[in-house]
This record gives sequence, C-alpha cells and structure tokens, in this order.
Amino acid sequence: MTSPPWPASAADEPDHAWRDALCEARKLLDRHGRLAVTGAWGTGKSTLLDALAGSLPDRPSLRIRAVPGDQDLPFGALTQLLGSPCVNARDLVPDSVPATSFVTSPAVPPCPLVPTTSFGPVTDVERSLRAPGPLPHRVPATDLEPGAPAGPARTGDPRLAMRLALTRVLGSARPVLLLVDGAEWLDAASAQTLAHVLGTLPAGRLAAVATERTTAFPQAAARLLGGHPPVFPLRPLTVTDTAELLGRRALPARWAAGVHGHCGGHRALTEEYLRAAAQDPARYGPQRPPAAVRDRAEVWLSLLPGGVRTTLRAAALVHRPNVALLRDAGCPDAEDHLGHAVAAGAVSAPDPYDLVRFTAGALAEAAAAAGTSAERAGVHRALADAVPDPVQRARHLALARHTADTGTAQDTDDASAVARADGDRQLAAELLLLAARLTPADRAALRLDRLARAADDASAAGRPDLARQAARALDSGRAGRGRRVRALLAVVDAQGQDLSDLETDLAEARRLADGDPALLAAVELRAAIGANVTQGVAAVALHHAGTAAALAAQARDVPLQAAALTMRARTERLCGRHDDAERTLVRALALAVPPGRIGIRNSPEYLAARHALFDDRLRAARAQFLALLPQAGRTGGAEDLVDLWRSLAEAEVRLGSCAAALQWAHRALERTAGAGLSPGPAWYTAAVAHSHGGSFSQARQYALQAVRASREEHDSIHTARGLWILGAVHLHTGDAESAAVALGEVADLEAAGDAADPGSLRWQADAVEALTAVRREGEARALLEAAHAGVGTHDRHAGLRAALTRARAGCVRAAGRTDEAAELLDDAARSFAALDMPVEQGRTLLARGRLERGRRRQAAARTAWQQAREVFREAEAAPWLALAEAALERLSGHQQAAAQSPAGLLTENERRLAALIGHGATNRQAADRMYVSVKTVESMLSRIYRKAGVRSRTQLLTRLTQGPPL
Repeated sequence: MTSPPWPASAADEPDHAWRDALCEARKLLDRHGRLAVTGAWGTGKSTLLDALAGSLPDRPSLRIRAVPGDQDLPFGALTQLLGSPCVNARDLVPDSVPATSFVTSPAVPPCPLVPTTSFGPVTDVERSLRAPGPLPHRVPATDLEPGAPAGPARTGDPRLAMRLALTRVLGSARPVLLLVDGAEWLDAASAQTLAHVLGTLPAGRLAAVATERTTAFPQAAARLLGGHPPVFPLRPLTVTDTAELLGRRALPARWAAGVHGHCGGHRALTEEYLRAAAQDPARYGPQRPPAAVRDRAEVWLSLLPGGVRTTLRAAALVHRPNVALLRDAGCPDAEDHLGHAVAAGAVSAPDPYDLVRFTAGALAEAAAAAGTSAERAGVHRALADAVPDPVQRARHLALARHTADTGTAQDTDDASAVARADGDRQLAAELLLLAARLTPADRAALRLDRLARAADDASAAGRPDLARQAARALDSGRAGRGRRVRALLAVVDAQGQDLSDLETDLAEARRLADGDPALLAAVELRAAIGANVTQGVAAVALHHAGTAAALAAQARDVPLQAAALTMRARTERLCGRHDDAERTLVRALALAVPPGRIGIRNSPEYLAARHALFDDRLRAARAQFLALLPQAGRTGGAEDLVDLWRSLAEAEVRLGSCAAALQWAHRALERTAGAGLSPGPAWYTAAVAHSHGGSFSQARQYALQAVRASREEHDSIHTARGLWILGAVHLHTGDAESAAVALGEVADLEAAGDAADPGSLRWQADAVEALTAVRREGEARALLEAAHAGVGTHDRHAGLRAALTRARAGCVRAAGRTDEAAELLDDAARSFAALDMPVEQGRTLLARGRLERGRRRQAAARTAWQQAREVFREAEAAPWLALAEAALERLSGHQQAAAQSPAGLLTENERRLAALIGHGATNRQAADRMYVSVKTVESMLSRIYRKAGVRSRTQLLTRLTQGPPL
C-alpha cells in the first residue's frame, strides 16, 4: 500500500499545519502556474510535490528528482524525464495521433513523449540519451546564466533538438504538471532546456513546481521558472502544531514546548522524536530526547562543508556565540560559514546583537558532540581565551578538564555565585555540577555541598533533570539526610504543576525527615501544594498546610513558617473561610521574610496581591505584582517570573488594557517553553488574554491545549480554569451547546474538590447564560440562585454580583419580562463601570443592544452598540470590537451588500469555516479543525448560506472564488 502524500501520523491523515501548507501552495500554483518551494533538509519539500500531484488527479505529472552530483551529468535530468515509466503516452498525446506512430524499435525503447508523426525516425539525440556511458556533448554551465546566448543552432546540437522536442510534445499534449525536485542539482543542459520550454509554453499548458534546499531566495529554481516565480517557504512547526502531533501519538501535550525546542519545529526531526517516544513513552520526554533525533541532526549537518561544521561546533559549545567571538576562537571564516549555515536552515539569521542561534536544540547538540573528546577540549580552551565573560571562561576551562582539579573546581564554584547573583539559576546549577565533578575525592564534604546547592539552583530554574542529577549524586555520595531531603524536595519544586508522579519522592523524603520538625514541615508543605493542585481537595491541602506551619514554628524556622502560613491562607480562602484567610495572611506578613528568600509565588506578599485580584481591587493588585517583579528578576526563579507575568495579564485584561495583557501572556509563554515548565497555566493565561485582546479562535486553541496539558498532569485547578475560558469562548462565538458542556465540567470539578470561593474562578455567570441559550431555563435559575447565595453582599464580590445580574437579565428576558431585563442590564453596566472593568461593561452593553433589537427598538439598540464599540476600542479588545461592529453593520441594513461579498456579514468563525469549505474540507474535518461539534458546523454553515445568498457548497465555492475577495 502506498503511503499518503503527507508526513506520517498515527491517525494516517495530514495534520492541520500540513493541510494549511498544501492549501496555500495549491492556491499559488493555481494562480500563477509556477511555484518555487524552499526549505531546509527534511522539511517536506518532496512530500509536498507528491501532495500537489495527488491534488490534481486529472493532470498528468512528470517528475524529475535531482541529487548532489547530478549537475555533472549533461542531460541527466531529461534522461530521467523521457524514460519515466509513470508517464503514459496516451495521456499526453492528442487522440488524433495513432498508437502505431510511436517508436517501437527494439534497439531503442519507445519514448512515450515523442511520436514519430511529429519528428520522424529516432534521432541521434534520443539514442545518445538512452545509450550508456558519457554523452558526446557537454553544455557549459555559463549557458544557464541570465542573458547568456543559447549557443549555435547547428544540426545535431542536442540543446536545440531537446528544446524543440519537449516544446512540441508538451505543447500538443493536454495540460501537464512538471515537478522538479532539487533544482539546484540539475545539470546545466537539462536546466537550460527546461527553462526554455517553461518560458515558451503558457502556464495553462505546462504548470511547474520546483524545489530548492535553501531558506534564502531560490536562485536555481527561479532561473528555471522564469526569474520571478512565487516562492513558498515551508515553515517550521509551531508549538501548537507540535502539541497536535503529540496528541496523534497519544503523547503528553505538556511535552510540546520541550519537543519544539529540541526539534525547532523541523518536521523530520519532530517525526523522528515522536516515533521513538511513542514506542517507549516512559523512557523519553522533554528532558530525555531520543538519541535517534540527534542521529538525524548529524545527517543534516553532514551535508554541510567541513569548515562550516567546524565553525558550528565552536558555536554550539559557547554561550551566546557571535561572529567576532568565533573568529577569536580560531574560526577565521566564521562569517562565510554562518551564512552558509543560515541558507541551509541550520542556524537563524543573526539577530540585532549578532548572536548565532541554532534552529533546533538537536542540531546544537549534534554539532557540539562532533569530533573526539580531545578535539572538543581544545575548542573549549580556545573559547576560554576568547570569551570576555569571566563566568563563561570558568565554564569552558571546567569543560576542558576531564580529571579532578581543586583550583578549577573552586573557580567554577565562584563563577556559579556570579551567575546566581545575575539571576541565571540554570547556569549556576550547571556550573556547580561541573565543580562537584572536578572536586577531588578527598574533599567529599565540599563536593556534597556543591551538589546540594546545585539542586537548589536547578529547582529555582525549573530544571527537574538537573535537580534529579544532583539528588542522585547526593544519594550515592552518602550525604546526610537533611541534604538528601532537600534535594528530593528540589526535584518536586522543579516539577512545577506536574506533581502527579512524585508520590515516591515525597514518601522517601518523609521517611528520611522522620523526627526532624523542620524537614517534616518542608515535606508537609509540598504535600499541601500537591493536594491543592493535583487532587483539588482544599480540606486536605488545608490540613497539610496547618501541620507544616505548626512544625515550622516548633523548629523555629521563620522562612518556612511564613511559606506554610501563606499556603494555609490560600487553602482557607478556597474553603470559603475568607476572614480566617485574612487573619492567617496577616500573621505570615508579620514575619517579614523577604519574598525572594522563600520564592515569590510562595510569599504572603504575592498571595495578598492575588487576593486583591480576586476581590476586584485591580489597580492595587497590579501595583503589588509590579512591585514584586524586580525581586523575581534578581532571584532568577523561572516559575516566579511566569506566575507574576500571568497574574499581570489577568489584571490588565480586567482593567481593559488588553494589548498589555497579550504582552505579559506572551512573555509567560516564552519563559515557560524556555524553562520547560508545565505549559497548562501559561496556555490558560494566553487563552484569557486572546479572548479579550487577540482573537476568539486563538483563545479557543490555547484553552484546549491548557485543558489537555492540565488533565495529563492531574492539575485540577488549571483544568477547571481552562474549561471555564473554553466555555466562555464557545459562548461568545455563538456555540452555546459546547459552552454548556465545558462549563458543566467546571461545575463537576468544583463540586468534587470542595472549593467554595466564587471569586477565584468566575464561571457561574457564563454557565447561566449558556444554559439559558440552550433552553435549560430551570437549571439556569437553580445555578443562578446558588451562586447568588454563595456570593452574598460583601464588597469583595461586587464584580461577580454584576456578572450574575447580567446573567439574570438573560433569564428574565427568556421569560418575556423585557423591561425588567433592561433594568438589570443597566444596573450591571453601571457596576462594571464603577469597578473599572470596561470589557465586562462593553459586553453588558452588547447584551443591552440585543435586547433592544429583539424589542424592535432600532435606535436604542444602535446607541447601546455604539457605546459598546467605543468601550472596546478604548480597551483594545479586538474580538469584542469586531462583535460590536458586526452588530452595527447588521442594524444598518448591509445585508444586500453582504450578499455580493459574503465576508461582509460573516463572523470570524463563519469566515474561517467558509475558507475551510473552500479548500474542500468535509463537515467532520472542519469540526476537527475548529474544535467544535459537527452539529455546530452544520448550524454555522446554514448561516453562511443564508448570508451569502446560496443554497449549496457548489454555489458557495462559486461565490468565494468568483465574487469579491474575502
């Protein structure tokens, strides 16, 4: 069975990124008839040619595949073309040419492209093309250069004969698709002939696609295709694409950032990673990539010249390499070599700081491993002499040594202190591990001290692999139980939200800590965090936190006591004991422990800011978060920074600074990926930010990723949060059924976890609106009353009360009491304005306009929607602004214009569905691509038909392709 014309996947169907690439390439080919495809090694250029040929079953395709060395064989490519067994002469020659006219000489196999009625008997050119051995003629490479003369038109000149033959045959046949794979390796004679034929025949008669292995402008393919063809670069996979491919292999979504960083979005490397990991998922992961990926990367690098590989090895071994540094380290041709590597896709183009970055971690790993151990040590010594940074000099000198050395070990230890002071905790951990390796055996105590500090730095950096390396070395070195417990807890802390598989570490830490109140307090604190995150049972978490606080007080460990009291206050609030939580938080703050000493996210100052956020004291919360940022930057904890950026994004969203929220969310995503942290929380925050200032479609995608990753890590908190924002996005985009399902899951999770703080997760009002929209009014009213009872009259819940008031207006309107609904909406809008929550205010005004439109009060509806539009514009709430403008357009009677241009009235989701249908997607495929149900697609498609004034897919395709552009 032949393989499908796309990269293999577990589901045996193309992934979304590949479908999008094929659709875009096909559009360019249809529009221009010529297409140059570029990309690095292994990006799928050849596979794309197969897919393009498969997408045009009615057009015969001719395939030329050139490889390095073919450029030295004159007419070699055309020999391949004329002798292609996959081409049927009857498919290429008009019916008027009789079958008996084809050459059938037993000495010369028939050429299916050349009928004798057109050209007479077999020519010397044909015989020479089919004969073994060297050809009698050679065409100079200069004939390929632009403006070069075609050469003499003499009898027997193979160039002229082949031009005439191919032009006549392809010109008389029905339309053909020519596929040239590897244009840079075509021999000059074939390239010149093909360029002439392509320049002579129109695209309608002869379409052509040529690939070239480069990330720069494809010069060889461009010359072949006429000089200025459209260029389609095959882009790397994104983190989102990688998450989809992981899902197809039943691998954890939380691996996405790590796999993407290691493979750089390179499709061949990614597929190799997934194949190996799917066979043994327990063996591999983001910190333990399969060796096969590096092997593939070595194949890629082997295609580069030796001098380029030598320069890349030096670049891979140094931190923040640049051209000047590489020159000083013994690579005089570094600039030329890096330019070659950029064109090959192995490194990115230098940034404004002239830094060299590998496009994939596996490439850097393979480049660094090249050569012998002695050769690498020599490179490190050269780099130590070249780097201006004393910390990096110490690192290179340590890496150049293979035996213990007291002086080098101490220098490396000192360098780690500088790195820690600069906030680079990962580098500090790596340096301490090197220092421990170089510490002589007779200084065992110093070695153990260095390993313990390495574990602490690895924990702060979010590197569980480095922390576990230190913990194992401490265990094998027979360290004291205090150091071993702290190292095990460092592994737990480095794991982030993914605490589901750490029961063994906690149990071993508890055993070792028995009888030591301070150690037991530290273990109980982690148990409280685990119960809160993975079990979602606030009462159990509260018990562990209280035990930890008591043990820390007994041990007189003030920093640990502050952290334990903070955790106790957090869980008391989750249990609905708001007053107890405030008193406990005051006790923690009174201990006056600097936040950086116990980790920003564990500090009472951070929790106080989170409580301000929950209580709608938004400006105070933002100020408190910003005040903690410098301390987080100094300590260098990746999770501390990510949590602060995420919290700032949430605050900015509710304050109506949507553009700023997107920036904070983007920073959190980048650091999460770079540090290998659990992605669920950052994806949730990105979904929130995009649902306010980006796009609903992007928000939906991030929400789905957040839910999947959090479920895999048994993180009940962010599973619920992800489901909430997913349900909210479904509600905002008109899919109330999907919204009700997602928000129902939130209700189930909250009930199972005994959480009782409505301010920390505000899903209830959205659930009431969704239930009302799907005609489940009884459930909506019951939920509304329960939520109101839990909120009460305290000022801290003013924003939630306003949201519930807006939801109640929907229930009242459904009961036909429209005047009462209008009053409720006005009251909610005033409350949101007073709380300085403009997006919620604008959302309420949208509901007010819909109410007035339903009462046929066009002027009142227009006023409400205009007010909403201004509020959204001021807040830079892009998706909400689009909703307001669409409502005003409908009100202004633009339906007739929209019938001529369907996009004029289409919502964002409808426009996306129309594009998918235009590319041939079925309802099921569109539903999968848009992450909605098939029923939702069917409903949406009916609305598109109505707005576009069509009745079928065929009519819609005609409207999309022949009407005004979308």
